[in-house]
Amino acid sequence: MKNRLIVVAAFFALSCSVAHSQSVTSQIKNEAEQRKVKVKNGKSIERDKSKPVRKAIEAWYDLNIQAFNKKDSVAVMALRTEDFHTTTPDGKLNTRADMEAYTRRLLDRIDHFISQDFEIGTIDVQGDLASADVRQKTVRMQRLPDGTIHKVEARVVQRETWKHTAQGWKMYTVDNIRDSSILIDDKPYQPATVKIRLNVRPADRARS
Repeated sequence: MKNRLIVVAAFFALSCSVAHSQSVTSQIKNEAEQRKVKVKNGKSIERDKSKPVRKAIEAWYDLNIQAFNKKDSVAVMALRTEDFHTTTPDGKLNTRADMEAYTRRLLDRIDHFISQDFEIGTIDVQGDLASADVRQKTVRMQRLPDGTIHKVEARVVQRETWKHTAQGWKMYTVDNIRDSSILIDDKPYQPATVKIRLNVRPADRARS
């Protein structure tokens, strides 16, 4: 069942103007914080702090994809922090234990993955945390409750946050899950006719 978030906003023009101004100011400040400037031989050199983090997170995703392809729930959870958690669109909090159980159930239903694609948006680095909106698409052959195997394509956009640990970057939390869609045998998923546990892994649905 899809969760829908309906936001109703009614503000005076002045309020909208102030809110927009604050948003732009916050964005400019955030972009400035992502860049570090140092002077060498009289020249200013600007470095984007998010670049090495992006490289590390892309490497994390390579490991995550391998773990899911192997259907290895232990390896999947090893890439997540001990306090890993997710928040669903309806506000429900899932603990690491919840997500570990969910991952095992999901992998038990999957025969094999056909493809796993992830598009990482702008990365916001704040201390030992890094977050980004990630657009996911996974295609797999999955067993339905009636025992038959079907092609399942799942898409979602979600905010993923990683934490830098002694073992490197690990997934810390997943939230702001939205724009989800499911196709079964290339046809839109109909909850009334097909009952199936289908989240794009995570919120991991996380891989997130």
